[in-house]
Amino acid sequence: MSHEIIGWLFSVYPDQEEGAVVWIISDDGVRYRLSYPYPTSFYLAARDISRLQEVSKYLSGWRNPPEMQFKTKKDLFKGRLQVLEIQSRDPITQQNVFYNIQKRFKYLQFYNAKIPFSVRFGGETGSFPMAKCRLTVNEKTITGMEVLDSPWNISYDLPQMRELIIEPDSDPTYAEPKYITLKTGESTRRLKTSDDRSLLLGFVEIMDSYDPDVIIAAYGDKWLFPLLAKIAKHFQLEFNPNRDSKKEPLIKDELTYNSYGQVHFRAAQTLLYGRWHVDPGNAVMTGGFNIHAAIEMARVSGVDVQIASRNSPGAGFTAMQIRQALRWGVLVPLKKRQTEPFRPLMALNDSDGGGLVYHPLPGLHPNVAELDFFSMYPSIMAGWNISGETAGEAGITIRNTPRSQMPINQDSPGLVATVLKPLLEKRKLAKAMLGAMTADDPRREYLKGAIDGLKWLGYVSFGYQGHAHNLYGRILAHEAICAIGREMLVRAIEAAQDYGFKVLAANTDSVFVQKKEATSPEDFQPLMDEINLRTGLNIELEGIFHWIAFLPSKINPRIGASNRYFGKFYDGKLKVRGMAQRRADTPTWITNAEKEVISLLASETTFERLHEHVLPALVIIHRYVKELNDEKVLMDDLVTHKKLSREPDEYKGKSDAAKAAQQLRAAGINVRVGQRIPMVYVLGEKPGVIAWGLPVPIQWDRIDKDRYRTLMIRAIHQVLQPIGMSETDLSSLVIGGARQLELWPQNDNWEEFEADSLANDLFGPYLSFE
Repeated sequence: MSHEIIGWLFSVYPDQEEGAVVWIISDDGVRYRLSYPYPTSFYLAARDISRLQEVSKYLSGWRNPPEMQFKTKKDLFKGRLQVLEIQSRDPITQQNVFYNIQKRFKYLQFYNAKIPFSVRFGGETGSFPMAKCRLTVNEKTITGMEVLDSPWNISYDLPQMRELIIEPDSDPTYAEPKYITLKTGESTRRLKTSDDRSLLLGFVEIMDSYDPDVIIAAYGDKWLFPLLAKIAKHFQLEFNPNRDSKKEPLIKDELTYNSYGQVHFRAAQTLLYGRWHVDPGNAVMTGGFNIHAAIEMARVSGVDVQIASRNSPGAGFTAMQIRQALRWGVLVPLKKRQTEPFRPLMALNDSDGGGLVYHPLPGLHPNVAELDFFSMYPSIMAGWNISGETAGEAGITIRNTPRSQMPINQDSPGLVATVLKPLLEKRKLAKAMLGAMTADDPRREYLKGAIDGLKWLGYVSFGYQGHAHNLYGRILAHEAICAIGREMLVRAIEAAQDYGFKVLAANTDSVFVQKKEATSPEDFQPLMDEINLRTGLNIELEGIFHWIAFLPSKINPRIGASNRYFGKFYDGKLKVRGMAQRRADTPTWITNAEKEVISLLASETTFERLHEHVLPALVIIHRYVKELNDEKVLMDDLVTHKKLSREPDEYKGKSDAAKAAQQLRAAGINVRVGQRIPMVYVLGEKPGVIAWGLPVPIQWDRIDKDRYRTLMIRAIHQVLQPIGMSETDLSSLVIGGARQLELWPQNDNWEEFEADSLANDLFGPYLSFE
């Protein structure tokens, strides 16, 4: 007897007996485990069709052969191909057939053979994670599915989900936690870790009684679930954290990988069936873990929420391309095959370039507006129809890139442009909705998470065009985007100059402009309208700075650093880029000091009086240094974290991270390449560091206070430099309490050089901090 269920698609995964298992949270809060018959196909192609006939003959000899037939399908780059379709009764059998053929036969091209199941299921059914659906169900088998939702909806309902939040009392990497705290709804419970059996039984009791949909466990991947599994094995107790008791948790191995020149480490993962488990510390999400951003990433990419929270945005964008290809009926290759065409050296020189950087004018500037292009590179890709299969291709209608004149085919929508257009529209509308909300609107947190998830998918869509793992990527597309981006930024700079603005800086997709008496949004609107007209893109007013400080390059002080500045908007908010507080290896002690000094400057309402805050800033830093000298700083606040980019014994020079990693390994604490190693600076032979987290506590007599003072002065100098403080003077005033006055005027400017008044008015107060 058929009946109807309306609810949210919570989880879906393959099963050899049932095809697909689908978990639904219905409108009335019931959790349903349903089956969905799901025959699964993949395709083979070869230069010689006889190779496909050999495969067909081989599979026909099996006791239960899969269904096979020759078809014509579309490859995005090669056009129509004759392929052999091999269909199995379920996704797991399909994978087994694929691996068998791959191992036995060579010189074959595989398509649709290894697609993440949630992406395949969504692409072929039109569904996606957390989609609202109407299901027709016969007993426990889905016979019909209607999707009532769209991943591009801005506002959508979600079910009330039961969350279990777990936190240990310490980082288990360096010391065994004494207890874990479990929060379920309004209740909180502590479980001691000293009694293994009681810990496991208490955890199972909470799981059984509360039946959570989502487990957010700090160190869940790295420590908690491996520990519970180990305890269960030792005591021979049953332990299955899944909601689906027929499945065992999926354990993925730890991983070290490179991205944009940086090495990263991802701990082993524990993925559950029928419920979600997320470890915030193992989530690859810029700005920290946010469940709303994870759901948004899953909805638009089609990737399971547990995986969307852990994988990089690049993997999410690849999934979006695969999903669109499946909806188009386009083949999904197993590996990227398109290569860069041969080009003369000068053609490469004209084409291969990055974003344009207009170096800032160093110093302190009042009344500066920051104009940012809205999702510049994704907008270029969508507006110019740039995709791997359109870049460098002629057609009836083409657009040529600036300078290199590379053709971009406009005859039909490109894959990437098709994927990006709804994403850009959704993010634009979501930002507008957020801007119209009041500060206490309860929807703000969710909407901000959604905007953040969409932003990072858009960011990686550009860089991923030339990536080796992008199945549909092509370096020509990457070059075209950069060329157009450079041209659009030049047009924006020219428009600003034509309208009488002074351009202080520009970097890839943003412009900083200044004009006398231009201090309100209305003063910049005509310029933005002109830039939009000249570029065909949308530029927005990020904000108007009451003042902004651009810092000089460390190599050449006459040139501004491309991305190191701080400033105060007229609404009182601060923006800080490239400063010490933004670096992951800055000790908290220094971060706090820099924030306090910048906040002090931000308290000034008159630009001309900023220089008067030098003395109060020095008092602040003197207080921090005195606390260090008196050993009153929390030792935790002196810890710095440096990334281990290779194995400790592979470093040729002296490395802080390598030495600290060796110390941790000698103490039996395992560390991996790509991890950030915590340490403190100590006296002794360089590199003078001791790893943080060793069993023996670090004593104050070993702390290298001189090094910390030097780092502090270096950081604060960047803040005070724009208002006239040199690093040498700062060091003398902070550490020695005095400054050596100049004996000779700079640039022979005798009119402004008055030693007595200079000493009395400016530096007399520095002689004492009491």
